[in-house]
Amino acid sequence: MYDLVVKNGLLVLENEIVRNNLGICNGKIAAIFEDGCTSSAAKHEIDAAGCYVMPGAIDTHTHFFEPGGEWREDFEHGTRAAASGGFTCIMEMPNSNPAVTDRETFLLKKRLADRNSVVDYAIWAGATAVNLDKLEELKALGSVAFKAFTLDAGPTFPYLNTEMEMEAMKKIKELDCIFGFHAEDPIVVSERRKRCEKEEWSVEQNDRARPYYAELSAINQIILFAKETGCKVHICHLSIPEGAELIAQAKKNGVDITVESCSHYFLLNLENAEKFDTYALIQPPIRSRARMEKMWDYLFDGSIDYLATDHAPYPEEDKEPADGNKWNVIGGTPSIDVAFELMFDEAVLKRKMSPVQYAKLSATNAAKRFGLYPKKGSIRIGADADLAILNPDHSWIIDRNKSFSKTRNTKFPYQGRKVDCKVETTIVRGNVVFKDDKIVAQDGYGKLVCPVRE
Repeated sequence: MYDLVVKNGLLVLENEIVRNNLGICNGKIAAIFEDGCTSSAAKHEIDAAGCYVMPGAIDTHTHFFEPGGEWREDFEHGTRAAASGGFTCIMEMPNSNPAVTDRETFLLKKRLADRNSVVDYAIWAGATAVNLDKLEELKALGSVAFKAFTLDAGPTFPYLNTEMEMEAMKKIKELDCIFGFHAEDPIVVSERRKRCEKEEWSVEQNDRARPYYAELSAINQIILFAKETGCKVHICHLSIPEGAELIAQAKKNGVDITVESCSHYFLLNLENAEKFDTYALIQPPIRSRARMEKMWDYLFDGSIDYLATDHAPYPEEDKEPADGNKWNVIGGTPSIDVAFELMFDEAVLKRKMSPVQYAKLSATNAAKRFGLYPKKGSIRIGADADLAILNPDHSWIIDRNKSFSKTRNTKFPYQGRKVDCKVETTIVRGNVVFKDDKIVAQDGYGKLVCPVRE
């Protein structure tokens, strides 16, 4: 007897789509079968007729701000928003307050997540100017990867200068871990901002203050050091096609590098985001329409390895400063509750990407890179039953008033946007956590997921 059978759905497997049933036992996928091929009964059934049954999405880049910024977002609300959007596993970034830079801060974040998460989670650890002697203990605790900034990230997360980057790569290479970067050149950004601040802030001015070549320069340096050290590296939230081209060439030259990008770099541009003012302030910035369209080429051809959200919801007081100086506004927008559906709508329904390729971008590739596969990221016998049941013929309008996120300000991008597909059910380890627009899991259901390293 199966605990759960998902029947009549279009199963998006790693290399094909089949109209079959899934049998789930003890949180695992136990069987893939046609009607009439099994006599086993099921305790529960879900009829997925007309829907794609996809591997639950994995977000490689979330900011739930806990600890230290709980009024913006936290694990309770953030993972509920994730579940509502088809994400079954999130990878939380370390730059909270305090940042995850040693054993104590890692365990603090884990306690908070264990208490409130409704989806599974992994934890990034920080690699900063003051904790390179702590990396081994952070790996032992189960950190999924290490994160660094190449430019100022505030007092709680001291960024690595050029020489520190090289030394950190050597250490992380020895640990056989992945080293992820927020990649922007600090001198370019500092000098450009001084000039641009003489003018009023705008989305276009933000692009000028943090130009494409600041990102490209930092990526180039990371590639150089990765080639020198052999360290496995990862580029976070890529915003420029020039970076995708550089990374694709580095892969051909033997550099062990992968790259993520986010829905806002494929759906927003300087022309259509201007109306959102600081609510479209994201770092790296939104780019031109031409660059946005070119990013689609690199997504389709596989140069971009996976899609993340960089989910970071900031309330009105952060986005609309009392002194009116928009140059001091924090970069970040929410999207974990809508990104999977938005990108399926645009990539698959409108631009005709195969759902198989979309599943790789949203789940499988990330699971493989970060040591979570085959447990996560794929519909296969023996894998965790992490599933997103998506109806490709269900139109709806995004309304942040209805979001599970803690910050529900309706001035953010995508408010009022029509989406022509809908996640109807999200399943984590065989249990339904979201169904019919309701969270049905208990807080604390989500578990820490640690990488399996060869």
